[in-house]
Amino acid sequence: MTDIVIVNWNSGDYLRNCVESVFLFNNEQLINRVYIIDNGSTDKSLDNIKENEKIVIIHNSENTGFSRACNQGFKLCAAPFVLLLNPDTRLLPVTLKDCVKFMERHSHIDVLGCQLLNDENAVTKSCARFPTPLRMCYDAVGLSKIAPQIFTPASLMTDWDHKESRIVDQVMGAYMFMRIGIFEKVGYFDERFFVYYEELDFSRRLALLGGKSFYSAEIQAIHSGGGTTRDVKGFRLFLNLRSRLLYSKKHFSLAGYLMVWAGTFFIEPVSRVIMLILSGRFKEINDVFRGYKLLAGFKVRL
Repeated sequence: MTDIVIVNWNSGDYLRNCVESVFLFNNEQLINRVYIIDNGSTDKSLDNIKENEKIVIIHNSENTGFSRACNQGFKLCAAPFVLLLNPDTRLLPVTLKDCVKFMERHSHIDVLGCQLLNDENAVTKSCARFPTPLRMCYDAVGLSKIAPQIFTPASLMTDWDHKESRIVDQVMGAYMFMRIGIFEKVGYFDERFFVYYEELDFSRRLALLGGKSFYSAEIQAIHSGGGTTRDVKGFRLFLNLRSRLLYSKKHFSLAGYLMVWAGTFFIEPVSRVIMLILSGRFKEINDVFRGYKLLAGFKVRL
């Protein structure tokens, strides 16, 4: 049996399609509860969710952040397995069944991710490695985007085609299949991460305790990508940079954190603007300024 946690914030039709895919493929016998944690949505995305005795909807009066909402759901789970599922993700007929079978056969794996396909049925890059300060600086300068095979990306493994199964540092939280006992071992998501890097931090803590995350290219799901922050690029940039600094201060030495801080504030704004100009995406330059304006007022505290 599996409990599924879905965090919703103005996800529109994504949420309905996601929930329908969960129950569409004779998964009833595999599902204990589906917990939808709604973070103060205003788009009526919950209105089209069909009633089902296995669906539990938790209404938050405001957007409390992705990490905190996930934890609300995790703390309600009681089934042997827990699936963290993004609302912009859809299951395929055998996705859930194959995950349960895999975890039952591989007791040493704590977290399982699957191959995520976009709406054009192409494999997307979804796994991450634990970053280092130097690799974060590669990202800040833009070198990891220009030549990822030479300048290894800090976290998202864009230098790997994701076409074979392997142990990885972290699988994307869009589809994160876990054993219920992981929370007793590791704890929950660090709620200081409003969104972004919370799964990376969680996976790093798991790895330090000897836990394993596995990516299966044989199991698939659909992930449209972008989610609910796709239309607020400046704010999304701020949230991403904010979480990067939090992660760096938590896991790096002081020198490493200062390296990332300097690259984030003094190098990356310039490199981002140059890349946008070269690609002709002039309208997005304002988003960069907006994101860094928000970041300038943020103080990293741990």
